[in-house]
Amino acid sequence: SPGIPSFAGPFSARPGGRLVRAMLSSGSRGGAAGRQFRSGDPMDERESNRTWECLKNAIHQIHQHNASSLSFEELYRNAYNLVLHKYGELLYNGVQGVVAEHLKEVAQSCVDCPDDRLLDELKRQWDDHKTTMVMIRDILMYMDRNFVSQYKKVPVYE
Repeated sequence: SPGIPSFAGPFSARPGGRLVRAMLSSGSRGGAAGRQFRSGDPMDERESNRTWECLKNAIHQIHQHNASSLSFEELYRNAYNLVLHKYGELLYNGVQGVVAEHLKEVAQSCVDCPDDRLLDELKRQWDDHKTTMVMIRDILMYMDRNFVSQYKKVPVYE
């Protein structure tokens, strides 16, 4: 039914609004996005894990409404480099795990909510989920267009 959240699927959300890039600034260097990796360089497993950790930290920051210091371009480039260097599975599974873990926390906050505030809490959490998933989807656009379509996986925002 429209408007009622479904937490099924690895990423669970449906497109519901415009792109939300206002919360991601383009000027920051370092921070959650970490050091710069050059696309022309070969990426080994250690570098891929370091790049994933930077992206994972950024996703946590997005979930905590602390995305103003993140660089969308840098995060997109990190995700792009992982997919380009054949670490799409690491990225996809990592994002799926981080989002699933966050949704467990969201579910617990709904369970702990008093009955008289439950509907407000569900609405607030659902709206927050849609917003954060749009931001995460924007970072992972290259993965969705390439890795996800090639291996017939579920796209980030579905």
